[in-house]
Amino acid sequence: MSFIFQSSPTLREAIALVQKFQRLISDGGRFQIVGGDLKSWVIYHPQQGELAFSPHQIEAVLAAVVSFSRWVTDHRFVPARVQFSHSQLGPLAGYQTVFQTGVDFNQAFSGLHLDNTLLDRALPQADTQLAAMHREYAAARLAALSDTPDFSAQVRHWLGANLTTGVPERSAAAEQFALSDRVFARRLQSQGLSYSDVVDAVRKEAACTAVADTDDTFVDIAQRLGFSEASAFNRAFKRWTGHSPGEWRAKQQSR
Repeated sequence: MSFIFQSSPTLREAIALVQKFQRLISDGGRFQIVGGDLKSWVIYHPQQGELAFSPHQIEAVLAAVVSFSRWVTDHRFVPARVQFSHSQLGPLAGYQTVFQTGVDFNQAFSGLHLDNTLLDRALPQADTQLAAMHREYAAARLAALSDTPDFSAQVRHWLGANLTTGVPERSAAAEQFALSDRVFARRLQSQGLSYSDVVDAVRKEAACTAVADTDDTFVDIAQRLGFSEASAFNRAFKRWTGHSPGEWRAKQQSR
């Protein structure tokens, strides 16, 4: 994405491409440009809900936009104004050191107010051919990301193979998929699931199979699936199937 940014004709077009390929960077939020006659807002909309970005992360995102814009331009890049939807987190002098302009808090949204001359001035490293090549590559990566097999199915498959000694912690599952714990949770949340939902589904399938197709004791099965005691396993099994483990085994073996 940094190559796309550098080779774009202008900052406005670079930010528009960041909008398009946002998923390659993060699922934590999205950018929006709201144009005006003299100035435009670059607004950051963080993801909401249980795994919403913290105010610190939102500030880091806008600070990164300003820092990177200064790096790719050959002129002084100073927003006309910066604002955040949350309260002030630290000394005002720190904000002014980073943004070099006035900063407002408790506003309707978080964003940068930029002169259109900053957004529309040609970038020094603009290169039409390189930009097209980088966009093509980014589009391919985005398509590959979209074509990735159902993420929750991948997690279920991995869990199913790793339930022999109890339920792995979410952090261990995230590490297996080379993701941070937070990003891992967001990937599942995007499918309307939590890690505990997936664990519950995998436990149900493994429990039903073990009870029906083996002679293992219910205590052994409960321990293998990470239940602290047999009574907890019995309650979960009744919730899953409407039957006790004993009733389920008898029913399956009578067929």
